[in-house]
Amino acid sequence: MNLDEMNLQQVEERLAALDVEVREATEAEAVEKAAEEKKGLLTRKAELVDLEQRKKTTLELNEGKAPEKIIEARKEEKKMEVEKMLDHSSEEYRSAWLKNLQGKELNEVEKRALTGGTSALPEATANKVVEILVDTVPLLNEIELFRMPGSINIAVEVTAPGATREAAGGSVTASTAVLRQVTLAGYNMNAFIRLGADLAQQAVSAFEDWLTRKLADAIGNKIEDLIVNGDGSGDPKGIEKYVDTWDVSNGTGVAWTGSSGAALDVDDLDAAIGLLPAKYDRDSKFVMSKKTFYTNVVNLEDVNNLPVVERDGRNFYVRGYPVVFSNYVADGTIFFGDFKRGMVGNLSSNIQVEKQRNLAYNAWDFLGWAVFDCAPAAAGCIVKVAANIQA
Repeated sequence: MNLDEMNLQQVEERLAALDVEVREATEAEAVEKAAEEKKGLLTRKAELVDLEQRKKTTLELNEGKAPEKIIEARKEEKKMEVEKMLDHSSEEYRSAWLKNLQGKELNEVEKRALTGGTSALPEATANKVVEILVDTVPLLNEIELFRMPGSINIAVEVTAPGATREAAGGSVTASTAVLRQVTLAGYNMNAFIRLGADLAQQAVSAFEDWLTRKLADAIGNKIEDLIVNGDGSGDPKGIEKYVDTWDVSNGTGVAWTGSSGAALDVDDLDAAIGLLPAKYDRDSKFVMSKKTFYTNVVNLEDVNNLPVVERDGRNFYVRGYPVVFSNYVADGTIFFGDFKRGMVGNLSSNIQVEKQRNLAYNAWDFLGWAVFDCAPAAAGCIVKVAANIQA
């Protein structure tokens, strides 16, 4: 008989028979075979005993005869199941939250799952928004990005600890880095979205796709603008304010040849590359608008009449360095550097959404918001090439 088909009595009878066979066995092979079979039988017995105990406990619970500790254990199990269902990472909460946002009828399980409120996005939905954000906002991939709730403090090296030469066997002189603290606060990035009432009745998965895409597009555009142009006054501080004044004389910038509207020259790009310390070279990139690239850069040639721009599919390289496009970099401006070290940002994963019925348009109005901040980090990692830079 198949082991899975045996009941408890049959298992116990077979175990007793095996004990007899082992005692009477004259060959080692027979003993080993019996021992292997016994392992399977003991596992099956444990399963059947546990099943019998569960059946007994269930009957006692139904009749009110179960021991107090059993009742308390079952209550705790039930409590844990409910807590898991209410957690924002659960599928029950995700389904309930999206259906509630659509104004659809919820079943009893979904109603219980939604008792924690309607503003906090389900974890899976929030992660989906952030994934789309990172895909659609190239600069989010280039800066050092954290995803932590609330205000955070980050220690940034002003000078790295230097090594010292010491005599073998002698005392070691301690060297410490000079650090400064960068504080990232929280600024709301708000997105107002309107959806027709008829479209709000689409399938839950389709509605989630629409909502996450709209939220990511609206919030992402604002975040990218602030990463580049935020002035740090009641706002995040962006790349444009990486230094107080971009200046040719202090090595933070390069003026285009003539600095009076003359065409960009290869020498200007080479000068910017030369300004950046070698330790930042490996991860350095050019950041500019597509208009600047196609108007001023794409056709540049070096002294040997060879192009300085290379292309690999949709990816471009200038002097071997990758090019990142951003619509929020001013036309006629190019940044070059290691943005991972030069800029830090924090995008809270606690994205929120509220809804309101709009009878005038027979629609639903959605207000979504994320919390974001960014600021310059290590100094000397970014330089600027521009026609209007201070000379």
